Amino acid sequence: MLLLIFFSCKKDDTNNIDIPIKDLSEQYIIENDSIIQFMKTHFYNYDDFSNLSSTKSPEIIFDSIIGDNLNKTPIYDQVSTLQISVKDANDNDVNHNLYYHIIREGIGDNPTVADSVFVSYKGLLFDGSSFDSRKNPIWMEAKNLIRGFQEFLPLLKKGDVKVNNDGTYDFIDFGIGFVIFPSGLGYYQSGSVNIPAYSPLIFQVNMMTLNRTDHDNDSVLTIDEDLDGDHNFNNDDTDSDNIPNYLDNDDDGDGILTINEYDKNSDGIADDSDGDGIPDYLDLD
Repeated sequence: MLLLIFFSCKKDDTNNIDIPIKDLSEQYIIENDSIIQFMKTHFYNYDDFSNLSSTKSPEIIFDSIIGDNLNKTPIYDQVSTLQISVKDANDNDVNHNLYYHIIREGIGDNPTVADSVFVSYKGLLFDGSSFDSRKNPIWMEAKNLIRGFQEFLPLLKKGDVKVNNDGTYDFIDFGIGFVIFPSGLGYYQSGSVNIPAYSPLIFQVNMMTLNRTDHDNDSVLTIDEDLDGDHNFNNDDTDSDNIPNYLDNDDDGDGILTINEYDKNSDGIADDSDGDGIPDYLDLD
């Protein structure tokens, strides 16, 4: 299923006005200030997540700290920060803060930014409106998601799976959390029917389970095909054949399939026959 929020940035067809592209550094400062202001003046329904059943997760709700809510703990006092570098139009790095809170860590493995994940989620704007949600979990490819969502996933752990006598199953103690990030980690100037341009986004995510990915079935996990570690899997192309390594079954273009030269002695370590520090599957020599 192609999801509007993750795979399509289609603009509202009722508005043909082109959205101007703003300076990334300046826009980040504006949005980061608005995020901090939002977090200082709002709380989430953390009481609903106390004494939580191992198989349940309430929907997250944000509200203003006013009136009867004056004693509530602001989001600002609960979140942690992850800094992520984003390239601007001139290929300069602009650091972006991603704010997140882990409500329940989970008990299994963490996904990577390349893995397939089985998640339920809810996406919100600062006005409280939900632009997308999935109460029933769906499979998604982390590497295809918007950057802020993608980078948040490895901070959660999957749960356990319990198979019931009737053939149904439950996920137990899965990871739960939420993330807030600026539009530079989302859709930036690209608008849609439900998401205005330059909108910071909020996601609640429930991490049910995951699958490790090896897209070209060459025995090298997709996450390990990201040689420069920038989480962009399309710019790693060792043999310059215009096929990124994660889709290339012969990464160095020497005529020997990667699967046949990665680990001949099956010791779990990539072979380097000539000891030059370059694994055989990436070494033409």
